[in-house]
Formats: sequence, structure tokens, C-alpha cells
Amino acid sequence: MNDRIERLKSDAAELNVGKGAARDGLYQALGAVAMVGGVVAALVAYVASRGLDDSRDIDSTIILAVAMLALSVAGAAVFVRYSLARFLRFWLLRQLYEGQAHIDQMVEAVTRSGGRPAGGAPDSAREVAGSTDELV
Repeated sequence: MNDRIERLKSDAAELNVGKGAARDGLYQALGAVAMVGGVVAALVAYVASRGLDDSRDIDSTIILAVAMLALSVAGAAVFVRYSLARFLRFWLLRQLYEGQAHIDQMVEAVTRSGGRPAGGAPDSAREVAGSTDELV
């Protein structure tokens, strides 16, 4: 099992899968900051609007609060997109590795059985004819 993990890591290094990971991590962090910062700024704008008397000032701070909530939603979308990209990249690599391991097992099983399928079917018509002669 440990050998398989090491082989997966070495194959991932050969494919340069981690090249875009730094940029993805940066965008993921920016999405998280935008998500949290938008909510905090919206709450600050709301609290600030409660102490105002002029309806124009209140409206402008409410517009600011709504814009910050929109920034928060956009930040959440960016965060989820890059989080899923990182997860799915690793998942796809693992699926490819497991598929190749399964193919290797099948090839090994076939070569061990002398090229015959698992049911032991005969390789040629001559073997079939020989087996029917024995029955007669």
C-alpha cells in the first residue's frame, strides 16, 4: 500500500500536476477573503446607516451593503470553484492510477494463465477437434 502511494506521488510529480496549485491556492484564499470581507463590510455599512438621518445617506449605505453582499457571494463562488478544482484534479489522477493498476493486474493474470481466458477455453479448433474425438 505504501509503495502505491509513493508511486502515485512520483507519477504526479512527473505530470507536473502541482504547477497550477500555487495559483489555485492564491485564488482560493482571495475567494475566502472576499467572502468574509464582504459580509463584514456589509454589516459595517448597515450599522453605519442606522445612525444617519438623511434618506439619501441611508440609501447609499444600503446600496453599499448590498454590493458587499454581492462581493461575498462572488468570493464564495471563487472559493468553491478552486477548492473543487484541487480536489477533482487529485481524484482524476487517482482514478487514472487505479485504472492502470487494474489493467496491469488483468494483463498479469492473462499472462500467468498462458494466454487463455479465465474459463479455460481452447486456443484453437484443433484442441476442440481433439476433445470431440475422445468422446466418440
